[in-house]
Amino acid sequence: MNITETRPEAATTGMLHLPLQVNARGFAVLRLGRPEESVVTFTKERLLALDRALQQLASTTGLRGVVITGPGAAMFCAGADIGLIHSIQTVAEGRDAAVLGRSIFERCQKLAVPVAAAIEGPCVGGGCELALFCDVRVASDHPSTQIGLPETKLGIVPGFGGTQNMTRLVGLPTALDLILNGKLLRPYPARKKGLVDRIAPSSKLLDIAFEELERLVAAGKKAPTRTLRGQAYWFSKTPLRALAVNAARKALNKGQARFYPAPKQALELCIKAITVSPEQGFAAEAQALGEMIATPVSKALTQLFFLTERSKRLGKSDGAKDCKRALIVGGGVMGAGIAGQLANKGIATRLCDLSGEALAKAKARLQQDLSRRVSRKQLQKHEAQAIQDRLAVASEWGGLANVDLWLEAVVEDLGVKRKLMAQAVAAGLPANAIVATNTSSLPVDAMADAVPHPERVVGIHFFNPPEKMPLIEVIRGKRTSDAAVATACRLATRLGKFPIVVGDSPGFLVNRCLSPYLNEAARLLVEGNDPEFLDRVILDFGMPMGPCRLLDEIGFDVATKVSEVMQGAFAERMQPCALFSAMVAAKALGKKTGGGIYGKDGKGVGPGRKVLETVREQRGVPKREASRSEVVQRLVYPLVDEAYRCLDDGVVAAEQDLDLGLVMGIGFPPFLGGITGYAKSEGLKTIVGALDELARTSDPRFRPSDGLRRRAVN
Repeated sequence: MNITETRPEAATTGMLHLPLQVNARGFAVLRLGRPEESVVTFTKERLLALDRALQQLASTTGLRGVVITGPGAAMFCAGADIGLIHSIQTVAEGRDAAVLGRSIFERCQKLAVPVAAAIEGPCVGGGCELALFCDVRVASDHPSTQIGLPETKLGIVPGFGGTQNMTRLVGLPTALDLILNGKLLRPYPARKKGLVDRIAPSSKLLDIAFEELERLVAAGKKAPTRTLRGQAYWFSKTPLRALAVNAARKALNKGQARFYPAPKQALELCIKAITVSPEQGFAAEAQALGEMIATPVSKALTQLFFLTERSKRLGKSDGAKDCKRALIVGGGVMGAGIAGQLANKGIATRLCDLSGEALAKAKARLQQDLSRRVSRKQLQKHEAQAIQDRLAVASEWGGLANVDLWLEAVVEDLGVKRKLMAQAVAAGLPANAIVATNTSSLPVDAMADAVPHPERVVGIHFFNPPEKMPLIEVIRGKRTSDAAVATACRLATRLGKFPIVVGDSPGFLVNRCLSPYLNEAARLLVEGNDPEFLDRVILDFGMPMGPCRLLDEIGFDVATKVSEVMQGAFAERMQPCALFSAMVAAKALGKKTGGGIYGKDGKGVGPGRKVLETVREQRGVPKREASRSEVVQRLVYPLVDEAYRCLDDGVVAAEQDLDLGLVMGIGFPPFLGGITGYAKSEGLKTIVGALDELARTSDPRFRPSDGLRRRAVN
């Protein structure tokens, strides 16, 4: 092929052609997608198109260098197509896919001329692996640019050369940190760790990539000379490597990490990257991908990925609007956290509270988070200052004419919330503004009575702490419009959260399911079981936190209030345990008061142990310890039953909502495939039978629902 020729950008029937142009300087620009593509993933068709393009470049006369980049602004490559990953069922299929992808990417190294990756937007998974096969990497400073290998989060390992090339490039300690945890890096941290060579302004990305090629061509080099230095060298190339390896193995064998096989496989592959030949390392990586991609854990995690994508689409429904100016009423833990999240995502936010101390704490809380991110090079100082400037605090609401989101996060009192909403309307809140409540249990429709145009009243239930918890329950009242629901979902997605739409029912989804779980844990405590034992059983089940520790985190006052709401709605199966009110009376609420069952740091013996002993004595029944299987049956099986009750009662529309809501809301083990995946693998007949036996021998509250019983038969 002659240097002046170009490939067509349009696809022909049955074949994908990637845009490829060669300029007068002898540099080819190969784009991974066509201009109209906003998201690029590696399907088999795209991989084969890349293979054809690289072969074509290998025969291009007069070629001096190649730049591989995305189709346009803010997109390089989002990795392999998740549907393709999910569809692979056998080890051999997975291994063959790895060999195919890697052999295509290796053509970048086999080209006689230098190859630069010009990265803007997501460069993750297979996209990052392609970039690692390039000779030099230039990253745009665009806010969307992220680089990394998140495959372990899908239950697999990087299979297109990622574990081998990244480890050799940045050294074992950094590679283990990034690959085992599936971390994504912004441009500046990526450069500091050696993943990229240079950072460019978005408008000059290609120009600077050409500069890097010119530098290599002038030096007569295919690639820069690279050597590991400092800790990267000592902990990769010397016996000190054992320290890094042992530390990683220890971390992978405790906590929730022990339930996931992929990071353990990735660790061994990273070791091979610096101890065996490249050919042996690549072969081991392909085999490991095949083994991991066929596991139930991988299928569960890829299914969860589909659920998160489904959740994101909720904010794209008709009528959804972007919120630009928000007023948050209530400067406590929740209100301050929500306000900070809004400011972080570009929304001009005013936080109002009568307490000057609360407002000062809110600003300090945001500043602490911003300072941490700046120190980690996740933000530039001017970006952090812009976020802080977007959060205004005041004791007065001020003018509401430009507010399009009004949200209260005050005490859980229906009268107080209704009064505040009425005041907002009287103060000039626009008729098209969203009126939202962060309630965790109160009826949204009852609040709407205080608001003209009640169709704009919606629940936007954040979980504590708002900065970390990924779920938002969007609560649809009887009069809430589709547009208000869609706008709330769009806001949740903008904040990086996953919305689920729930009906206006006591406790909604998460707290309704959590109530019998925590109540039963309290009863097991009162019966004589040690909190450490109960927590250990549930941690071994796969939950991120045991129920006793969770009660301390939530606070016994909150648990009592929610339990009272649940009792009012479901008295036959949700009677609060006596321990709750006793802990409240003794002011042993949990972390917020210096300790509950555990100490204030979540460890050791807390002041609530004396309260527990008193309640046990008042019960007047000999101490009884449950077996591990009984603990699971009494805590987890009713959780399954309550989830299906929510589905049958119309609280959620589909099983997918149960799975996403309880994984993201209470940490139900993702590797088990969500609550419905676990129920089906455990066996619905088994669960129903155990609940029937508990109802017969212990208490009628365990009796399974008709819906669960019907499903167990079908």
